[in-house]
Amino acid sequence: MPFPALVASNDLPLAAYVCTDQGADVSRDVIRRTGAKDSAVRGGGLSGAARLSIGKPIARTIITEIGNISVPMACESVSEIRKTGAEVIVLGHQTDIGTYRALRNAGALEYFSFPVSADEILAIQSQKTANSPGPAPVATPCIGVLGSNGGVGASLLAQNLAYFAASPKGANLRTALVDADLRFGTQAIDLDVDDTPGLQEALSAPDRIDATFIGATMHEVNARLSLYSHQIRTQQGIADLERAFPRLAVPLKAEFDAVIFDLPRGALFTQSELPPVIEKLIIVIPAGYSGVNASSRLISRIKETSPELTIIPVVSELRRDAGLSTKEIGKAIGQDIVGSLPRCDKEMARAQRAARPLVERQPRGAYARAVKSIWDAAAASQKAKADPKKRSGIRAWLG
Repeated sequence: MPFPALVASNDLPLAAYVCTDQGADVSRDVIRRTGAKDSAVRGGGLSGAARLSIGKPIARTIITEIGNISVPMACESVSEIRKTGAEVIVLGHQTDIGTYRALRNAGALEYFSFPVSADEILAIQSQKTANSPGPAPVATPCIGVLGSNGGVGASLLAQNLAYFAASPKGANLRTALVDADLRFGTQAIDLDVDDTPGLQEALSAPDRIDATFIGATMHEVNARLSLYSHQIRTQQGIADLERAFPRLAVPLKAEFDAVIFDLPRGALFTQSELPPVIEKLIIVIPAGYSGVNASSRLISRIKETSPELTIIPVVSELRRDAGLSTKEIGKAIGQDIVGSLPRCDKEMARAQRAARPLVERQPRGAYARAVKSIWDAAAASQKAKADPKKRSGIRAWLG
């Protein structure tokens, strides 16, 4: 069945962007029963609605259909629509709990798997924060960490960030640390724990992962921190496994309060779907000309392919190189430097020998203070204020 042209209609209280007859039928029923016109049902699905969501909202509430796009792309589309202030209801054929949680974490008011009736959609209740004052729930922070050059301590920072995020004296979040370097990743070695061969299985079938699988295959470093880290010996098929990391992020974000990826430098060039699932990217830069060159190229690439990704530049003093100042580096790369990782050789050596993160051994040291500052920048997000006068149910958004 053909649908009306894909256009924005800012004056509509309710609109639907669908891609199948099934989605169109139930959306049309909802729209008729709320007094709107059939012309509010349009084609394009969730991704089409996201493309039109620039500036003002398309409508106060938008019913959308996932269609054939991946769950990470669906989550990105929901986030884009929510930025305009519109509420999003998502329809689809996916029935797993991971998809439901991922879409809700991305900001969807509700997700329904087919078959669904108009009564079910009309009866949904808004999130708790729509009925009471206070900030809306914050989505799971998913943070990537990579070094612009080798030997700058990017993996070390990822490890310490994860520990800080999980620590009761830190952010106190259930945290997943994912070593995304399948060839030379060392997180398990540095922490002196068993590696996790289940990571390879997870990447082979990421859409099947659930909470039970995650619990059985991740190494529990402590009560609030879990680890995926595994060096794959054979090179055959490794590129396909690496491309699956974006899909692995979806169930992890549904299961944990924070997810941190320790990324190899080439990840952004080989995994095009990775930026949509990572909200913040920390780039660790040495204080020299090679660092300026490499980080400038990385930042340029990110701005071209993933302009929505927030970049957090951090200077590392582990490699002094030319000893450029943070001000000089920031000016050269066109980005403000968020933090600086101090050199602390003796303390770091003791922590490495003990196979413990430095933030745990010296929680008040200079390095720990730098990690906290970087975490605060990476985990920061705009918290939308809820209107205490809003009514519950979909009719609250229809005026």
